[in-house]
Amino acid sequence: MSVKVYEIPHIPIDEIRVGKRHRKDMGDLVELAASMVELGLLQPVVVTPDGELIAGERRLLAAQKLGWSKIPVTIVDLDAVVAGEFAENTVRKDFTLSEAVAIKRALEPLERVAAKGRQGTRTDQHPGKLPTSSKGRAADKAAKATGMARRTLEKAEAVVDAAEAEPERFGKLLADMDRSGRANGPFKRLRVMKQAERIRAEPPPLPGSGPYRVIVCDLPWPYEKNDSDPSRRGALPYLTGTIAEFHKLPVAAIAAPDCVLWLWTTNHCMRDAYAILDAWGFEDKTVLTWAKHKMGNGDWLRGKTEHCIMAVRGKPVVTLTNQTTLLPAPVRGHSEKPVEFYELVESLCPAPRYADLFSRYKHNDKWDCHGDQAPKLQEDDDLDDIPKFLRRDAS
Repeated sequence: MSVKVYEIPHIPIDEIRVGKRHRKDMGDLVELAASMVELGLLQPVVVTPDGELIAGERRLLAAQKLGWSKIPVTIVDLDAVVAGEFAENTVRKDFTLSEAVAIKRALEPLERVAAKGRQGTRTDQHPGKLPTSSKGRAADKAAKATGMARRTLEKAEAVVDAAEAEPERFGKLLADMDRSGRANGPFKRLRVMKQAERIRAEPPPLPGSGPYRVIVCDLPWPYEKNDSDPSRRGALPYLTGTIAEFHKLPVAAIAAPDCVLWLWTTNHCMRDAYAILDAWGFEDKTVLTWAKHKMGNGDWLRGKTEHCIMAVRGKPVVTLTNQTTLLPAPVRGHSEKPVEFYELVESLCPAPRYADLFSRYKHNDKWDCHGDQAPKLQEDDDLDDIPKFLRRDAS
């Protein structure tokens, strides 16, 4: 079987008619124009046979800024699509997902007219609403015309809608979708981003009692067998607890049903940390390693790393982008965790407020810091108000 190669047609830009558009914010056209100069127009604009624009307004505007007189086009005969005569072997360049969405939108008003004729109903009385049957037919015909599954087209439209409403937040999802030709990944990321937005807008939990969606816990681990002996190198400046006591701490009582717990642990106590998570009802997922800029104490090797186990219960929302398991950050005050850690937690785990147990540092006002060495504790505060399980110092 021979394969024919067709040249993509070019038409004068001033012959393209731009009707009412869904998109209001065109975003950064300068960057797009620069890309078109360097790489050319990778994806033609989509027009009807009589020159009405279906998709590609940003590319068209960028071409105008560059002074182009003509632009490559993909021609879609909407009347043929409506009539079911859009042949599978029609000569065309494959559509991007956003162009397929544009075709669906262009078909919807035509299907509205067709639905009115079929059903005898007055759809003009509800100008902002399209009958479900009309939307369904438009989606089916757009899917057939573009060779895409209807469900894929629905996911793609959700991404396009979000990118048009908030280009700065969701524009990258649209770009990733068109570049990859896949809607599932960007659609899932969109859904998670919207869930995270709703979570951050929730009423905050009750200070000290929760329920918290995100908890950081830095237990006063016993580092050495005799760490309370001041004659030993590296004696700790606070009273440590015991593993048996840690198992019984009521951390789960202040956790939300869907919760992320970050449990800091030393190399020496790593095995015990997993058992404690089991006792609290959390499932470990991964380990974050803090690479410090200077060494600390240690009997066998001097410590230059510290670990934080990320564990969950339920199904919490996590907005994963480019966060990794390595956290390079400088050492600060004794037992203070790096600022970079708190920034990572906030970027990854949405919550209206965060709990920091046995805290020595308050990152910002989003954090409830608990413990008798927490930053907001004053000398005249009543220690009896602090839950016993959060006390670190002997008193």
